[in-house]
Amino acid sequence: GQPLFDALATPSTVKQILKEPYEIDSAVDDTLVDVLLTPLLTEGASDVVFDTLSYSAGPLPEIQLGNFPSDKPVWVCYGDKDPWTPGPRVEALVQKPSVERVVSLPGVGHCPHDEAPELVHPLLMEYLQRVSRQEA
Repeated sequence: GQPLFDALATPSTVKQILKEPYEIDSAVDDTLVDVLLTPLLTEGASDVVFDTLSYSAGPLPEIQLGNFPSDKPVWVCYGDKDPWTPGPRVEALVQKPSVERVVSLPGVGHCPHDEAPELVHPLLMEYLQRVSRQEA
């Protein structure tokens, strides 16, 4: 319970845990650790963490996208070095009616927006241009 949580809620432990899903080690810096750790040190945070770990992660993307309106375009990007989400599973999302595009980002782990913003931002800009043309 709480003693284990207190022992693990330290900068060095959080940094070590983050190195598992992050392929690009330099993305795991002190700022990221602080952004994630600070809320964990507030009263009641351990209850939230334990609740999250003891329940399912919620509906799968496959289910959510299956119910998503097909006239609303979805683009998905993922890191090809993500240890938690298998590439073939992400690639299969293109079979959903709303998914127009799935982009694999080489050499990136679970958090592409943190690890390789230089790859993610151009995709976001292209997507925003695409949907703004659709709305016009």
